[in-house]
Amino acid sequence: MAIVLRSVFGHDDPAAPLRRSVLTSLAERFGATAGDAWVDDVLIAVSELVQNVSQHTGGGGELSLSATADGVLIEVADTAVTPPRLRHPDPRHAGGRGLLLIDAMALDWGTRHHDDGKTVWALMPAPVLAGALPA
Repeated sequence: MAIVLRSVFGHDDPAAPLRRSVLTSLAERFGATAGDAWVDDVLIAVSELVQNVSQHTGGGGELSLSATADGVLIEVADTAVTPPRLRHPDPRHAGGRGLLLIDAMALDWGTRHHDDGKTVWALMPAPVLAGALPA
């Protein structure tokens, strides 16, 4: 596993600067470009996981992006102990679909609990990495 990016963000920080950092890191490291379907999926997952911290916790968090033999591992740590859960959103409201998107796009996702909070992670497919890194 190779760490591609690690960035701390505040409670009210927007996801857009983190998305730009992720895109820049993927472009520099793997030649990825905006518009590559797998890159767009990674950017959506980053936005959703970061926004969940801003909307559902009292603090900020840390984004970590790693390249693995299986894809791109996105991890977002925060100090809240309550795990996220899939919901069936009210069709009359715009929000509440982030984890449904991640569940549909990711190879796998979940939550790891630790003494000072939790880490929500998603393993996203990245065809460009297939066979490029050791398992």
